[in-house]
Amino acid sequence: MIRNQFEWVHRSQSAIEAAVVRALQHKRGALDAVIAITPDERTFANTIAALEYADDDIADLQQQLSLLLSVHPDETIRTAAQAGSDRIDAENVEMEYDRRLWTAVQAWTERGEQLNAIDQKLADERVRDMRRMGFALPEEQFTALKGNITELQKLQTAFEKAINDWEDHIVVSREQLAGLPERYINGLTREGDRFHVSLEYPDFFPFMRTADDDTARRELATKNLLKGGRENLERLARMIMLRQENAKLLGYTTHADYVTEPRMARTGRAAIDFIERILTRLQPAARRELQELVDIKRRSLRSAEHPTVGFHEFAYWDYKLLKERYDIDSELVKEYFPLQRVIEGMLSIYQEVLGISFRRVTDAALWHADAQLYEVIGGETSYGHFILDLYPRKGKYGHAAAFPITLSSVRSDGVTAPGLVALVCNFPKETKEEPSLLAIDEVETLLHEFGHVMHALLSCGKWQRQNGFGVAMDFIEAMSQMFEEWAWDSRVMDRIGGHYRTGAAMPDELKQKVIAARHHMDASSYLQQATKALYDLRIHSQPTEMPVDGQFLADSYRTIKMECEQVALPPESLFPAGWGHMADYDAGYYGYLWSKVYALDMYSKFGGNPLNLEVGARYRREILEPGASREELDLIRAFLERAPSDAPFLKALGISGDIDPRQE
Repeated sequence: MIRNQFEWVHRSQSAIEAAVVRALQHKRGALDAVIAITPDERTFANTIAALEYADDDIADLQQQLSLLLSVHPDETIRTAAQAGSDRIDAENVEMEYDRRLWTAVQAWTERGEQLNAIDQKLADERVRDMRRMGFALPEEQFTALKGNITELQKLQTAFEKAINDWEDHIVVSREQLAGLPERYINGLTREGDRFHVSLEYPDFFPFMRTADDDTARRELATKNLLKGGRENLERLARMIMLRQENAKLLGYTTHADYVTEPRMARTGRAAIDFIERILTRLQPAARRELQELVDIKRRSLRSAEHPTVGFHEFAYWDYKLLKERYDIDSELVKEYFPLQRVIEGMLSIYQEVLGISFRRVTDAALWHADAQLYEVIGGETSYGHFILDLYPRKGKYGHAAAFPITLSSVRSDGVTAPGLVALVCNFPKETKEEPSLLAIDEVETLLHEFGHVMHALLSCGKWQRQNGFGVAMDFIEAMSQMFEEWAWDSRVMDRIGGHYRTGAAMPDELKQKVIAARHHMDASSYLQQATKALYDLRIHSQPTEMPVDGQFLADSYRTIKMECEQVALPPESLFPAGWGHMADYDAGYYGYLWSKVYALDMYSKFGGNPLNLEVGARYRREILEPGASREELDLIRAFLERAPSDAPFLKALGISGDIDPRQE
């Protein structure tokens, strides 16, 4: 049974092509059936619901292809997945931008029909989305919009692929690895007596933090700022121009206004105001932190002058200051977080707090031997499965993310499709000499991404678009951001950690240092995030008639980096070309900070005990299970039993003043 569920993993190139053809034909037939209904026969079931069901099969296939493109070890299959995804994107535009569908929906609207709240929300969003697709436009403008969208999809796919495929490294001598632990050095690719340090984050981040060779760090950091290349920068410029043009056609002042309309922010101006308020309050603290880095650099170099801290030095001197202030050996901390023990502990806690159980499934053949399958069970109910694919390999997606494969919902035949989600990470893989050990921030990442998995699988509602992955994009991170807090609780550390040799818990003294150090350089960290968010919003708030080119995008980022953070990037840097969020999170990066306000407020409900089972059950019932079937603020108020507050967020950042994103 399980084997049959994963036949799509083992499709050949021709089988992928055939699956794409079948899915497109099925959707075309379903849409034609909706169009054929006469106006006086229109109902919610044969129009709105039928349009929703028409997407079920093709959405599953698209998500399968997206995952295969990101994780499959065979380049031929990745290429076929890309081609299949491109074809679906192109033909979806032709099918969905059919004016006869708008006529059908308008005819149903005019008839009027009493619906329950969940179905009414689905109908309202369908009408809103079709208006945002341009159906209310004159024919000439509608055709232009459709053409732009087709081009945008191709550009976005190419933009992301260029980033994922980008490979670069520096070559260093053994002497240039001074400061790095033997465990790290043993994991590097070696060429004679030289070592390759790549841009993949298991290589990149430890090197930037602890390598003593300033020249090598600068070289590696500069290469990272060239990721994507100039061709990608020009792709991005064209994408932004098309987004501007579409916003103008649809009557929005800016693309940011278009993006934020269905989100909690509602307008681009509200999002910008929120980020600017955060920046204003963070900058004084961040300047003090920068001065602390200057001071430790001066002391370390025994210099009478006041040195500057270059773009490639922040992580290095930050780490030096961390060790000086808290006397923490990060390599020692890692020894208490062997990956397998962390996974077992994490799964145990999620089961306990959310009142569910996980069962390892061993008879499923997946895309790689590293991938592991689990079933999620609650009482007599199976909520579906999740897959863990945790180690880096060539051609694999290079960061950490939860990939939805099937979003649970009731399908057109009345059968509930169980959910399936893959958690894809790139943690260091164990070797013969050493186990896989995680830094505390990697533990936090794992808990965060698994929060997305739980949100997707436990929100098993009626409609696919009302799954947890369907909540407003400036709220979608809140649930996972809340679960990040678990990583920093002493009791949780004991549950998920243990020395990789002895199993002993981390000593209390070290544990308290790790927890105390959590907010080290917090202002600077959040300032960097807010800077990116402001750049994203400003770029997408350009006047619709303003031309944009690649050089403008690169120069603008360097300018805003200096404006907000007082950091000078090298003139050749092309950061936006390698920033994947510009493809799929355009004018939406602010959402990470926006949702953080709600995440910390929700965490406060646990009263300092993340293992509070009563609150955990309430969280599952009021936040996770409803998914996107209700408005986000209604979910938050139901869980908190009060209006939301930004006080926990302010306290965590150590800043003051009203920065409530709602501005009610």
